[in-house]
Amino acid sequence: MFSEGRSIGVTEALHGAVQDPILVLFALLTQLGDVWFLFLLGGVLYVAGDELPRWGIDRRRGLFVLGLLLTYVALIGVLKGFFLFPRPVGASDPPVVQWVPSVLHGVFADITTADGPGFPSGHAFGSTMVWGGFALIVAENELSRAWIAFAGAVVATISVSRLVLGVHYLVDVVVGVGLGLVVLGALYLVSDRGTAPGRVLLVTVGAGLVGLLQVASFESVAALGSAVGAWLVWRGVADSTPAHPSDRREVGVGFAVLGLAGGLFALLYAVEPPLPITFFGSAVAVGAAVAALLAGRKLVG
Repeated sequence: MFSEGRSIGVTEALHGAVQDPILVLFALLTQLGDVWFLFLLGGVLYVAGDELPRWGIDRRRGLFVLGLLLTYVALIGVLKGFFLFPRPVGASDPPVVQWVPSVLHGVFADITTADGPGFPSGHAFGSTMVWGGFALIVAENELSRAWIAFAGAVVATISVSRLVLGVHYLVDVVVGVGLGLVVLGALYLVSDRGTAPGRVLLVTVGAGLVGLLQVASFESVAALGSAVGAWLVWRGVADSTPAHPSDRREVGVGFAVLGLAGGLFALLYAVEPPLPITFFGSAVAVGAAVAALLAGRKLVG
């Protein structure tokens, strides 16, 4: 009954009334909560450390944010696989915007549509965890109302974008935000205010195992492989990884390694190889991202 009664008319009203320029704008804004952007946010914080102006932090707290992303990816598969509630009608149908260049039609269709189960909203859930974690760690030792308000505005924008695009119901995004806050708060406490990211990665491995037991799919195997790779590599490099970078050359090399790791992960998602290759490829890709700091130091040292 809840699955069938999630529509209260908000999505239909917003999606049906929005003009093409606004639709395109929200298609771009929704990327702030996409996995690739959240990976970039966490990766930059982790690799750059206090070389990042104004946002400089202990790298372990940067890995905490990256770990939140991995946890989100593992958990959202479990949640959606449990509920299996459908998306709004037409969520997988790309909108027709005449002035979008034909060369971009594929990309535009990809960022404005969605398929698979729709409850809870992954974008709302993941953006709450990662942007919320970002606000907590950049505020250093004191909670900053400004940073929390900023993160809240980003999460609200992403959540509204999912309604404007017609790929979620209001209930989906509200529950996604609520669950994101609960999980973020729990992991923030478990990780001693973000200073013990290995604990978050261990939770991610557990969530990945649950997802694999639920269904052995490309997504669940990739989530588990990513979690295992990150956790194992961090166990090996945690003691030798500096909390702060020595210079900008080290950061530059770290970014190069991070970029290669992200490229490998994107390739896996594009090809979707057999499940054993997916597991090991994901473990190598995310493990390399975690090892980027040590690689940067070794290569410039």
